[in-house]
Amino acid sequence: MSEYRLPIPTAAPDNVVAKLPPVFRVQSISRLPLDEHCVLNRAGLFHERASLMVEWPSRKVDVRLGAGCLVSIRWLGRPVSLGGAVRISRLVVLGRPEASLDLFQTIPTVWVKERTLVRRASALWQRLPVHFQHLFNAIFWDSRRLHRYLVGASSLKGHHSCVHGNLWHTLEVAEQALRMAQGQPLACPEVLLMAALLHDAGKADEYRLGYSGLELTTRGKLVGHRNTIIEWIAAAIAHARIALPESHYLGLIHALTSARGAPDWLGLREPCTLDAVLLSAADRLSGQIELMARHSPAESGFGRFHPHLRGRPYVVGAAF
Repeated sequence: MSEYRLPIPTAAPDNVVAKLPPVFRVQSISRLPLDEHCVLNRAGLFHERASLMVEWPSRKVDVRLGAGCLVSIRWLGRPVSLGGAVRISRLVVLGRPEASLDLFQTIPTVWVKERTLVRRASALWQRLPVHFQHLFNAIFWDSRRLHRYLVGASSLKGHHSCVHGNLWHTLEVAEQALRMAQGQPLACPEVLLMAALLHDAGKADEYRLGYSGLELTTRGKLVGHRNTIIEWIAAAIAHARIALPESHYLGLIHALTSARGAPDWLGLREPCTLDAVLLSAADRLSGQIELMARHSPAESGFGRFHPHLRGRPYVVGAAF
């Protein structure tokens, strides 16, 4: 009688793992002694599509692994939940910025509770060309800088001077600038959008909470957010080896640094691209609208005085 041998079937791919995002942000991490040789690591991971708790034993502690960092999971066969945590092989810290990762999909709710802001930011980032997506990620791969960018205010006592004020203002400027650029053949929407997302990004290091409230940092007093973002761009391009088209690079730097009416001895250039003009107009408009909305009366008449408005805003009101 002939002997037949059936091939051993290969394990089917795990559908749960396949549907999970490849990158998570660490929300929390704890380490407990397991025995005299190992520790038990437990981490809470976040992505807009999934949140989970994982644990794994290790002989050594990875000091790079901390709250806020971006990681990928190395699985230990088919996922098994033990005590509310999924047992894995380990977490791998992603040290170099990836162009394809939408950072806004990794923003935990404890950072930004108003998720409409995060979704608006994600939609704008996805409209960028790949080289600008890579540049944005390289600038904000540091979780502490990204957190300050998302949580910080846009001014000390002026417009959007509240928690998440800088993010709120940035989104308004980007969306308004793109609307103004529609149907304008002289505009470059890619450069305009990137400049809008970065124009106040340096304020992440310009302000801090002090004894008397929000105050300028040493960098804010000596350098300022305009020079800070240029420094960050240069460092990101060099570190991540990002290849930007020369025209996009120069257009971006010009939109971020040009200023109308600046004295010649400052070395600043007058806006000579439509992108720079539109960015400046959208920036002023966002600030004025927020201040007027905050200081205007409920119905009609004069509102409260603010020095940046140089007076009291007036509301005409509806006709009877």
